[in-house]
Amino acid sequence: MSEIHKQFDAAIAGGGIIGCAIAWRLAQAGMRVVVIERGDIGREASHAAGGMLVPLAEADEADDLFHLCVASRALYADFAHELQQVSEISVGYRTEGTLYLSLSDEDDEELERRWQWQHAAGLNVKRLNADCARKLEPQINDKLRWALKFPDDHQVNNRLLVQALRIAAQKAGVEFQTQTEVERLLIEGQAGRKQIVGVQTSRGEIRSQTVVIAAGCWSSLLANESDILLPNLKVEPVHGQMVAVEMPVPPVNHIIYSCRAYVVPRLGGVVIAGSTSDKFGFEKRVTAGGAASIIERAQEILPGFGDLAIRETWSGLRPRAGDGLPVLGADDSVAGLVYATGHYRNGILLTPITAKIISELVLKGESSVQLSPFSPQRFARLQAAGQAP
Repeated sequence: MSEIHKQFDAAIAGGGIIGCAIAWRLAQAGMRVVVIERGDIGREASHAAGGMLVPLAEADEADDLFHLCVASRALYADFAHELQQVSEISVGYRTEGTLYLSLSDEDDEELERRWQWQHAAGLNVKRLNADCARKLEPQINDKLRWALKFPDDHQVNNRLLVQALRIAAQKAGVEFQTQTEVERLLIEGQAGRKQIVGVQTSRGEIRSQTVVIAAGCWSSLLANESDILLPNLKVEPVHGQMVAVEMPVPPVNHIIYSCRAYVVPRLGGVVIAGSTSDKFGFEKRVTAGGAASIIERAQEILPGFGDLAIRETWSGLRPRAGDGLPVLGADDSVAGLVYATGHYRNGILLTPITAKIISELVLKGESSVQLSPFSPQRFARLQAAGQAP
C-alpha cells in the first residue's frame, strides 16, 4: 500500500459518527480535514447503537451529563434536517416520543422517583394511566399499571445517520483514509511547549497542526502506542448485544422502556430490542444467553415479541471512560491535541453538541459549553487526589 505524506489542517483519529460529524463541521469552516479509520467508516459503536435520543428516559438525576445530553437533543431536529438536505439521505428522525412502563411494585417506585424530580424541575414529562398508554400503544403488556411519556425524547436511525454524515463530509472536502491504523502521535517541542504536528499511520505520515482523538474504545490503545503518556486516559469497551424482529401488527410507534429493557420501532418494519452489558474485551459476539435475556425482557413490554421473526442480531463495543463521562476538550500539555471520546451509551445523542464543542475549540480556541466536568485533565486531577476512577 502506498504511503501517505500529506498536510492537513486537522486529522481526526476515528471514523465513527463522532469523528465524521466533527470532520464535517471543520470542513464546512474551510479546513482541510482527514479522517483516519482503522476499519470501515461507522462500523463499530455507531453501527451497533439503537439511535435513541432519550436523556429524560435514561436520567437518574440532573447532573452535568444530563444537561449536556438535553442540550444536544435540542440541536437534533435542525442537525438532522441539515444533514438530510446536504446528503439527500433520510436519517429516520422520529418525534413520536418515548413511553416508560410500570409493570410491578418495584417499577412503581422507580417511575415515581423519576416523575417527582423531573416534574419538579419543569421538564416535559407526562403521567399516563394504563388506558391512555394503551391507546397510544395497543400491543403493550396488559399488566401495565401506569406509564410516563417523554414527548421530547426522540430517535434517529444511526446507521443512516453515519451514511449521511460521510456523504456530507465528503461533499465538504473531507478525505477518508480507511483500513489505516494511527500508530503514534507526532509531537515537537520541549516540556511545557509541546505541539502536535501530525500522526504516523500504518500507511505513512500525515502532518497536521490539530489532531482529534475520536477513536472510541480504541482511544486508550492509541495512548499506549504514542510517544507521550496521554493524561491517564482509560476508555474501555463495554460489550452490548441487540435483537431486531419483524414489526408486529398493529405496529409500534414509540420507543418503549421498562426498568429492564427497551424496544425501538424503526421505519422499514422492524423493532429493535436491547440491551446487554458485559466485559468481553474487544471481542464482539452474540451469545445465546444474551439474545435470550433480551427477548425475555422485551416480552415484558410486548408479550407477542417472542413470536416475531428475528431479522438480525448484533453486538458492539461502547466506549466508556472510568467515570462514565465523555472525554471532551483540549490537552493542556500538547497544543493542538483534542479529545472527543468515551461517549459510552450516549454517542448518537451527543453527536451534534460534540461536533459543535470540538469545532469551536479547534476554530476559536474556546467552547461555548462548560467543559470542566468532561475535560481530559480530570483524570490527572483525580489521580493526584487519590480518587482516580
